[in-house]
Amino acid sequence: MSEPPQPAPRSSAPGFLIASPRLDGSPFERAVVAMVHHDEEGAMGFIINKPLEIDFGSLIQSVNEEITPQLSPSSFEMPVYFGGPVRIEQLWVMYRRLDRGDSQEAEQRRRLRRMRQRSDDDELTFNQGWYLAASGEIIEGFARGMQAGDYRPFIGYAGWGPGQLEQEIEEGSWLLDDFHAESFFHTSYDAQWDEALARIGVNPTAFMMMARSGSA
Repeated sequence: MSEPPQPAPRSSAPGFLIASPRLDGSPFERAVVAMVHHDEEGAMGFIINKPLEIDFGSLIQSVNEEITPQLSPSSFEMPVYFGGPVRIEQLWVMYRRLDRGDSQEAEQRRRLRRMRQRSDDDELTFNQGWYLAASGEIIEGFARGMQAGDYRPFIGYAGWGPGQLEQEIEEGSWLLDDFHAESFFHTSYDAQWDEALARIGVNPTAFMMMARSGSA
């Protein structure tokens, strides 16, 4: 007899992953991850609370000095975030603007696969009004102050293969939360993990104590 079909995994995208103390000592320690894609083929997200020691304007300037006079002063006040340990040579921008309509799911998957492989002029719609881009033109547009909308630049991303994230969630490495715009653009990055836990009803202090005792 053939085995009954397995239920499709619950998608964490769009949404947040909140790291459990089980991940302490890894690049995901106390991470809050904004998920842009999750299905049976794998998952992709960006850590939103780990800023690097370089600002957006200086990073763009280091790559293309000729654009320096065109850079917006605000770009030098925008931190670049460590999005995750995959493709750390790649710069991405996640941003919010008025929705121009979601593309078809199959087309989104094809575009996402291309974006994982190289930087091009593509962008991914992962939530209403929210976009992810690796396009040099779009990225420089934000650095020059020519692109409208709230944004965050990231280096690298967090990626999981088929079934990998589901297993990590089952093991207790991650907690799930809905996508919250106000948390994504939170200015106090060092408070985001505690606030994300509190939002889903988990006491951070009790959570850490359970982890030390081996119960989490």
